[in-house]
Amino acid sequence: MSTEGSSFGSAGLHVGTDWQVRCSTYPASTPILTIGAGRTAMSVSITPMKQIGEEAVAFARELARQTARFAAECERLHAAQHNQAAAGNAA
Repeated sequence: MSTEGSSFGSAGLHVGTDWQVRCSTYPASTPILTIGAGRTAMSVSITPMKQIGEEAVAFARELARQTARFAAECERLHAAQHNQAAAGNAA
């Protein structure tokens, strides 16, 4: 991780069935994305909190792209496992 852009933090979160995802929005401040798993939660926000720069928009767009990629990969693996189970049941 680089600290040149004033970013900080590191976290890992293994998500089971007790999850939640929430985006909190405010009229005059940046949004906060919160991901919860059991008793653990992590939040993602933009700094500075009162002003959105181009780099914040670029980050949000890349976050959306990578999240969509993550979802697509989960869907692919789920479908492959479902197809394997169905093929095993047919045999």
